[in-house]
Amino acid sequence: MSFRPNKKIIHIKTEKLKNGFAVAAFGKKYKMEYPEKIWQNVPISIRKVLTENITFASTHFLPLMLHSEKLIYDDMAQPILETIFYKNQLLDLLDCERCDNLAHLSLIKKFYNLENEFKKGEGTWPEKSEVCSFTPKKKVAIVPFTFGKESLLTFALCREVGIEPILVYCQEPAQPYEGEYKLKKLKEFEKKFKVKTHFIKYEPGIFRHGKEFGLNNNTMIGWGAQTTLLALQMIPFVYHYRARYVLFGNEFSNNYYEWKDGWKVYSCGGYDQNSAWTPQQSTIIRLLTGGKCHVNSSLEPLEEINVFYILHHKYPELGKFQFSCGGEAHLKKDSAWCHTCYKCTRMFLFASSLGVDPKTIGFKEDLLQKPNLFPHYFGDVKKSGSNDELDFSFLILQKKGIKHAYSEQFVNKKLKNTKPWQWYKNHYTNLNPAKNLPPEYENKFLEIFKKELKNFAAILPR
Repeated sequence: MSFRPNKKIIHIKTEKLKNGFAVAAFGKKYKMEYPEKIWQNVPISIRKVLTENITFASTHFLPLMLHSEKLIYDDMAQPILETIFYKNQLLDLLDCERCDNLAHLSLIKKFYNLENEFKKGEGTWPEKSEVCSFTPKKKVAIVPFTFGKESLLTFALCREVGIEPILVYCQEPAQPYEGEYKLKKLKEFEKKFKVKTHFIKYEPGIFRHGKEFGLNNNTMIGWGAQTTLLALQMIPFVYHYRARYVLFGNEFSNNYYEWKDGWKVYSCGGYDQNSAWTPQQSTIIRLLTGGKCHVNSSLEPLEEINVFYILHHKYPELGKFQFSCGGEAHLKKDSAWCHTCYKCTRMFLFASSLGVDPKTIGFKEDLLQKPNLFPHYFGDVKKSGSNDELDFSFLILQKKGIKHAYSEQFVNKKLKNTKPWQWYKNHYTNLNPAKNLPPEYENKFLEIFKKELKNFAAILPR
């Protein structure tokens, strides 16, 4: 049950567990739990680094949600990654203001003025002897796994180029309707594809959206450092499997931004997925592994709609497992989709425009025949993701002569402002620049992408 703390000062403590640690706040304990064998294999100093920095990254935005003035970390000194998470959050706040309909720069001002107080002393540093003992295997990658199209395609690419992928699903309690479904599918996936999978219980994730505090999901505060935090959370698996890489499936559209009064607003999925930020995430992993493990992006030169196409065209047996629903409402029976959120409608639109039967990926209803499901496109609701791809998808349907409940709205409200058809064809059938592909496998990845983009171009209307 949610509650509404009313405190000017928030106190945070930590507690050791045999398989992780707990964050104590507001008179409750929120557990961060790993498989016990995995956690116990982590060097002691690294465990302390993880406890301090994951705790900080999971809580330092709370005063923005709760209108508090100060955070006091009662039992930990200033963590060594504080400045990285501070900058990550700072660069995401303008988008939080946009999505939450708050005054421009209001969150920036509050965040700048926020006071954090730590225990006297220095934050834990990795012991040199423990870090030096880490010796990676060159062909092992930890893949933070969500069943989203990006993580499924990353898994497929790893298998194709000879990387052993280890899949780790981290609980997102702020999305309450996904966990049970995904855990069931994780076991099915492990058995079907003979791959190692793991689950992390991450109860502090309930702070995101303000879910724990009865804020009715009306804030995006707390989401903008999700993948940076995930990179840090992967460290125990990096040590256990001696992994060379942590691979994220950040597509190129995560680099897009809008302008607001001369300020850049990174509005496509959180700043932490921007290609300029991936090296910072890699810095975290390198720091904790003596420079021997790196964070890379597997899909960086592709747009989101390209990722969807490649998954379902080249790897349809994996595409059937796609779960890209927001997970904030009840899923339809025997389906991975709630059929109402903006992610469901976006994926249904991609499928319909690209000739993928939505039934094959679990949709039970034709969402293009249901009215009022695209307020983020035809209305003024603000969500992440590129509207160019929605323009492109609706334009494909129009050129194919496919009628739907939004046909007239598209023609009357959107068509005159779309770019020329040739622009879309050129943009979505060519690779974008990429800086963060794993160097040893970059050419193999690009070869696959180029071939698939030719196939993508062949299905488009003339």
